[in-house]
Amino acid sequence: MTFNPVPPPPPPHVDHLPAVAKKSRKWPWVLGIVGAFVLGGAAGYGGTPEPEIVTKEVEVEPADIDERRSVLDEREDDLDQRSSELDERSSDLEGREEELQTLASELDERDEALTATEQEIEENTIPGSGIYLIGEDIKPGTYRSDGSRCYWARLSGTSGEFEHIIANDNVEGTAYVTIAESDVAFETSRCGEWKLQ
Repeated sequence: MTFNPVPPPPPPHVDHLPAVAKKSRKWPWVLGIVGAFVLGGAAGYGGTPEPEIVTKEVEVEPADIDERRSVLDEREDDLDQRSSELDERSSDLEGREEELQTLASELDERDEALTATEQEIEENTIPGSGIYLIGEDIKPGTYRSDGSRCYWARLSGTSGEFEHIIANDNVEGTAYVTIAESDVAFETSRCGEWKLQ
């Protein structure tokens, strides 16, 4: 098979056109179809029976209605009573909430006062045996102790030398000592707590 690059020649030219065919008449057919539809619709509409409306009357006994109304009235009364009770409870709860807030505020004030008192007691108490620096560990002033076989000493220094003892004592029972601002330290042994007077 050989390939020919030249296209084939065009078909011969015809000078005359073919004759136009006559139109057939379609309108009688269209009229016939439309008429058939109209007749069919009329026949279908005329052949369907009209629906029959049925009304049925039912008697309700008045006693039954009265009984239901009575039950509804009772329920409404119950709901009103419960609503009233809930309103009372709500008022009570609001009152209690206010009381609790007042109590909480009072407790906060007491706690602050108690904390201040505890701090003051702690600052004005010599807790037990030991050597305490005046102005740093304890305040100057008059102290009381209820210990037994108690030894105490006011000191002008902390070297442990006898010459630093300003005053001292061995006490049975209640003891009092006045610590001056000029004292350097205070020594206590077996005295228990000393409380600032």
